[in-house]
Amino acid sequence: MFNSISRQLTLSAVVLTLLMGAGIYGVMAWRGQPLVIEASESLIDRTGGAIVNALNGQLARVEGTTSSLAALAESLPLDDALYRQALPNVVDDNGNSTIAGGGIWPEPGAFAPGVDKFSFFWARNGQGGLDFLDDYNAPSAAPYHEEAWYSSARDATPGQCVWSAAYRDPATGVAMVTCSVPYYSNEAFAGVATIDMQLGGVAAFLAENGGGTGGYAFVLDSESNIIDLPGVEQSSDEMQSLAGVANNQPWLTPVVEALEAGQAQTSVESAGVLASPAEVRLFDMPTTGWTLGLVTPSDQVTALAQTLTRDLLLFILPLLALLLGLGWWGGRILLAQIRSTTHQIDQLGQNDGGRELTIYRDDEIGELRRAVNRYSEKLQRLFGDVRGVADAIASESSEIAAGNNELSSRTEQQAASLQETSSTMEQMAATVKRNADNAQEADQRVKESAAKVKRGGEQVSRLAQSMESINESSVEVASIVQVIENIAFQTNILALNASVEAARAGEHGRGFAVVASEVRELASRSAASARNINGLIKTTSEQIATGSGYADEAEAAMKEIVSSIEEVSARISEISQASSEQTNGIDEINRAVTQMDTVTQQNAGLVSQAAGAANELSLQAQRLKGLLDEFHGSAQGESHSRALPHSEQESRHLT
Repeated sequence: MFNSISRQLTLSAVVLTLLMGAGIYGVMAWRGQPLVIEASESLIDRTGGAIVNALNGQLARVEGTTSSLAALAESLPLDDALYRQALPNVVDDNGNSTIAGGGIWPEPGAFAPGVDKFSFFWARNGQGGLDFLDDYNAPSAAPYHEEAWYSSARDATPGQCVWSAAYRDPATGVAMVTCSVPYYSNEAFAGVATIDMQLGGVAAFLAENGGGTGGYAFVLDSESNIIDLPGVEQSSDEMQSLAGVANNQPWLTPVVEALEAGQAQTSVESAGVLASPAEVRLFDMPTTGWTLGLVTPSDQVTALAQTLTRDLLLFILPLLALLLGLGWWGGRILLAQIRSTTHQIDQLGQNDGGRELTIYRDDEIGELRRAVNRYSEKLQRLFGDVRGVADAIASESSEIAAGNNELSSRTEQQAASLQETSSTMEQMAATVKRNADNAQEADQRVKESAAKVKRGGEQVSRLAQSMESINESSVEVASIVQVIENIAFQTNILALNASVEAARAGEHGRGFAVVASEVRELASRSAASARNINGLIKTTSEQIATGSGYADEAEAAMKEIVSSIEEVSARISEISQASSEQTNGIDEINRAVTQMDTVTQQNAGLVSQAAGAANELSLQAQRLKGLLDEFHGSAQGESHSRALPHSEQESRHLT
């Protein structure tokens, strides 16, 4: 499926894009998201700190006003009219709407001897002005110096504000908190200066500034009473505690537990009005003892990381795809150049072997084409040399085949002569036997015997000559077999060289390598057959030499018979004895001739095999030549016809 470089490039581009996308996502999830979450948490800390600082600023203004009021009480003479004239301007604080009221609360008898309640208090009316209230001095009113906001300031450091717990004014029902600062007269505690701060302004401030992290803020006083919490209605005259509200809103339970454990952070499954998982950070306000809670949705913490990851993927992936597309396009151009080069390489094997690749680039492709041209030149020279060797092999093989055919014919003639010799020897044996049986009639048949003996001598002489001819022919056959061995050895060397050159030719030399291997095998078989023939010829020569010796002995014996025939009458007994010896000798000669005939028949078979091997070698040499021609011409033409359409298309595309 992916057997082409273009498909591999496409697959690599797709895989690389996916890996880059996964890598970006993994880096953002492993490294980027924690950093962004850390930055989000830092933003929460800064936002909470800013709200705390802003609230502390408002409270500090109230504290400053209260301290100024206490300092004025310490400096003014104890004059009712003077107090009523001077104190309202300080309480008003230039129309500060967060101030619900304030005044001076002297110790019993400290302002007027014998008077327990002599307070100066102003409350802000609906028009924003201040009204003097004398209700706290009424005989029916509870003693103010027994109130918690008063008693807590009695032991405070001079000039230090003591903030009360949040409460609702009995008259107005407005939630507020009181800042109490003690003042002194003659270094003795003389009373308390107070400023009542409306908590509605705190709620408005939190509603305006508490959504910086995507959630909201809430404030608890020092006793964990709710000063402001979105979604919690103050339906009673008493301030609601956080623990009490948590009974009806269970999502606040983790916040209550965190406050009790002194933890600065907790998580909730639902954040009241948000109705989604959230992170709650708690900030202490040491001056007042308040606690600021900042509620941030959980997805807000990771939203920036997710957005950043998405934006990076949306930006980088198209850019990466563009770069990969450009790389793929460049790869296609390179592949087109390679296909064009391959097409021209296919054309090198056509009949006009003088072709060369066209060099029109001075880059790696141009260097490749130059290298192919150099290799093609060497390959053409090699083909010429191999073709010459193949022609020589074919010629020598034809000559060997012709020589083997002639040798086979001569061997068959020798076999026929040996058969005739064997028959003659049998006749001689019969004649000698008759001579032994008819020794008594030797005188009568001397002439006939002399003639026969003479003919026998002539036949033995011819036998000796035939043996000598056979011996000479055996030597000639051995020489021819040696030539065959030399040719087989040279053929084997040529086949080895051809195999090496075919291996260097690579894919184009595969068919040539097969032919070279077959030629090498045939050369090995020819060499082995030649060695077998040589061994058999050597054995035959030895036996022929033995037979020739016997023939020489028989010739000498026949001469002796001829010379002694004149004395045959006197030596009948000797003739009889000699006839017996001749009979034995002729039997031995007959056996030797029979053996020689067998060996000659074997030699004839081996010579026939050698002739067949030589013919086969000639055929293989012709096949080798044909394969060289085919490799040089027609085979490359087929490759050219297969590669031409696509290559021409690529060439037109490049042009």
